[in-house]
Amino acid sequence: MPVFALSCPQCGHESQTLVMAGTRMPEVWVCGRCGSEQVQPKPDQPAVAHPWEGTGGYRRVCPCCGL
Repeated sequence: MPVFALSCPQCGHESQTLVMAGTRMPEVWVCGRCGSEQVQPKPDQPAVAHPWEGTGGYRRVCPCCGL
């Protein structure tokens, strides 16, 4: 499950989201603050693996939900 850093060019809101394994990437990303459909993954921050993936189990705080 990759975690993506997102940025909204309309209001400047930045967030993180994950794409569940076995699902398709969204065709349109929507800003949670202003509702803009112009949100894009940040090109300078490649997607990272969710920390709960792998054989190590729970190791640190989840970057997308804080758990």
